[in-house]
Amino acid sequence: MRHPYHLVEPSPWPMLVSLNLLFLLISLLGYFNGFDIQNQIKITFIIFLFVVYLWFLDIYTESLYMGFHSIKVSKGLIIGFITFILTEIMLFFSFFWAYFHSASSLIDLVWPPVGIDLVNPWGIPLLNTFLLLYSGVSATVSHHLFINRNKNISLLYLFISILLGIIFLFFQYFEYFYSSFDISDSVFSSTFYILTFTHGLHVILGVSLLIIVFIRLYIFNNPTLFFDIALIYYHFVDVIWIILFILIYYLSY
Repeated sequence: MRHPYHLVEPSPWPMLVSLNLLFLLISLLGYFNGFDIQNQIKITFIIFLFVVYLWFLDIYTESLYMGFHSIKVSKGLIIGFITFILTEIMLFFSFFWAYFHSASSLIDLVWPPVGIDLVNPWGIPLLNTFLLLYSGVSATVSHHLFINRNKNISLLYLFISILLGIIFLFFQYFEYFYSSFDISDSVFSSTFYILTFTHGLHVILGVSLLIIVFIRLYIFNNPTLFFDIALIYYHFVDVIWIILFILIYYLSY
């Protein structure tokens, strides 16, 4: 029976990614409990990235060389990715819930706890807010230029977006390096670092997606669907940061 959908062949990548993430979680738990397994964590993470690369390579081959990504399939991929974004929203919702539940539970105590020297929201956090927002705007302009077949200017704006994202990560690391509290000082610091670090990981992934889009646009001139997905993800990261800046940095200061 003829239909516009792509029936995917059995693939080992979902199972391998799941097992690798399980091993990575176990390794991190061991590291947090004092075991010297930094090398195992690095190896597991490298293997994870390699497996993800192979998975994306299969998807790219199905799209460009085999022609399986019809309009119906592309719409299905977008819907699937939006569903994934919804799961990411619930992940951050659980972290925000933990933060405010901890704050509301300390009825007779000060929140944040005494002794925590808070980060000034009008310093690096505000600068990072502008960097990430301008990065998202630049990526959107690049996408618009790509649709209008202005490849060279689109590449320029995409490069600016990637550069601003990397600068954001540098300042986030700078903030961690000079912070007066660490993750084990209090429940405030634990939830603070979990929220900001998890968001930082999402920024790394978002910038990585934009780098892949840049390479595909520069070499193959064919990142249409992938560009849409990367842009949706990057704007999701922008929105989470705005919420994080207001609720964690500004209201707690």
